[in-house]
Amino acid sequence: MSFSMESGGSSFRVVIIGGSLAGLMCGIALKHSGYEVQIIEQDGNERQSHKSGVGLGPSADHFLQRHDRLYSAFSQRTSCIQTLKNGTPRVLATGNRDITSWDAFYYRLRSNFDGYISSYYPSAPQPSETDGSVTYDARQKVLGIVPAEPDGSYMILSILDRDTEEVYQKKADLIIGADGPDSLIRAKYLPTVQRSYVGYIAWRGTVPERELSVKTREMFTDSIMTYMMRGGHCVVYTIAGAEGSLEPGERLLNFCWYENETAEALDEIMIDAVDGHRHHNTVPTGKVRESIWSARLERAKDELPAPFLEIVTRIQRPFVQVITEFRPNPQRAAFEDGKVLLVGDALSLIRPHTAQGIAQAAFHALAIEDYVAGRVSVKEWEDRVLRFSLLHSSQSVWWGKFYQENIATALFWGIRYWVRYVLEKVRSWWNKDELMYRMSPSVHKSA
Repeated sequence: MSFSMESGGSSFRVVIIGGSLAGLMCGIALKHSGYEVQIIEQDGNERQSHKSGVGLGPSADHFLQRHDRLYSAFSQRTSCIQTLKNGTPRVLATGNRDITSWDAFYYRLRSNFDGYISSYYPSAPQPSETDGSVTYDARQKVLGIVPAEPDGSYMILSILDRDTEEVYQKKADLIIGADGPDSLIRAKYLPTVQRSYVGYIAWRGTVPERELSVKTREMFTDSIMTYMMRGGHCVVYTIAGAEGSLEPGERLLNFCWYENETAEALDEIMIDAVDGHRHHNTVPTGKVRESIWSARLERAKDELPAPFLEIVTRIQRPFVQVITEFRPNPQRAAFEDGKVLLVGDALSLIRPHTAQGIAQAAFHALAIEDYVAGRVSVKEWEDRVLRFSLLHSSQSVWWGKFYQENIATALFWGIRYWVRYVLEKVRSWWNKDELMYRMSPSVHKSA
């Protein structure tokens, strides 16, 4: 399939299903390429704060260099990953990585996409004359997609307006499924690919820097700090504070405690404090039962060193996240002769330990930019995004096994990852193609 700025005498219509980070990055790249882009999002414009951090990485850095028209800083740079052992930090890996909050990144992308005004970005960047027209339609739910009859030259979406309950149809020359791990688009084309529980959950929350002792704050200033224990590990790092502030004292310490849990234990942990129903993947802030969190704090007193304990006991609004994963199998990312594409977490859900989720979304967005410009075919695009996702998913599994299980298991999965990495490197060299591996150049495992 080839693309042009004109299709059938009218402008080329791109519809992106899902208005979170992956969808916004795709939308920005296509807007800046001159295309008409509509994002359809089932939730509202204002998002409940995720209270979590996101790592950017080289692919996201590349995306921002090309497409970010805002110039204020919004991320905190870390120089290494350290682990606390016997009260002393030890370097586990070195390398620069920019980290920010989910909220700050979301509102920055919204500002770049449709000029959305928020407390994070009260003024929109200056548009370019070559930009395409864009809309972000919130509280609209896609019910299904089908190729147009008789020749399937374009796609038709059925959409529910959640405010009026009206169902209407929309035509699109290209549909991008960026609708997350529970993707409607993936369910249609890859129904056997479903997220699966990996055996552990994350207890999460944030604390303002100003509420912590100077000694604790200094320990986490410019590094990601981990603490490993039997059956779990903790990670703490600094992220942007309210309205994206990077001022010392106004930033947040992001706390995450990964703990192995049986599927049966989840039936108790995931019960909502307000209405008693069982959540599937996340118990949001304000919904974790007090008895469950109190029991977690008692465990913390027995297991965590002083700096981590100080942080966890000051978390006011914890939330719980079930860690799940999936990879595309069969290995497909493009459908309907290239008129339907899967990207981001809708295509591949990577475990969080390598912080590659945002990098994956950015890589997919940049690859779509090449695809619609005609620089690569649909098969070449599909090959690229699948290779990237499978390689980094394999790496995240290895790191998860390293942190949560025994050395023998981690070694087995580490060998599997390095075999895949070597094969990818040989393939890239043989085909004179770019290497799919994306990590800060100086990152390396160290003793």
